[in-house]
Amino acid sequence: MRRFILAVMALLLAACDSVQPTYSGPGEQELITRVTLRLQRGDELYTATASDADGDGAGFVIEELLLPADAVLEGSIEVADDINQELISDEVAEEADEHQFFYLPGGGVEGRIEVEAVDTDENGLPVGLRFILRVSPGPEATGFLRVILSHYDAEPKDGVSRSGETDIDLSFPVRIQ
Repeated sequence: MRRFILAVMALLLAACDSVQPTYSGPGEQELITRVTLRLQRGDELYTATASDADGDGAGFVIEELLLPADAVLEGSIEVADDINQELISDEVAEEADEHQFFYLPGGGVEGRIEVEAVDTDENGLPVGLRFILRVSPGPEATGFLRVILSHYDAEPKDGVSRSGETDIDLSFPVRIQ
């Protein structure tokens, strides 16, 4: 009986060693360890970074984005794989017709923040690597800015609708001062 148990355990361990994790979605899944929002008004720079050191997507530490009220800011987003030293943003730019960022304000900043992509792909559709962020006048407020990167492999990009494949879905805490 003891030999039987040891044999079964050996088979199970050998089977575990041969199993490789796979990604079942369309296209190639990118390793993302850092997402940085940069906003600028004149000489003033506002940044917030979301970091996930091992890139598993489960442990993002996200900084709060502090914004001035009644402001128009020029923005950009950088997406990186720090493990393999790759800028995923460059790949998004190269494959612009297959990607689009969506910026969705929520909580107490919904209605106070508006985001407009200023870069487009070869078809004139928004990409969102560069954007204008407008903050309306008013009192201090807190909420979030949800950042979604849609990838269009299986469906066409129309510039309005998110795709069924999401590369990034993060919510940055926001405080309007």
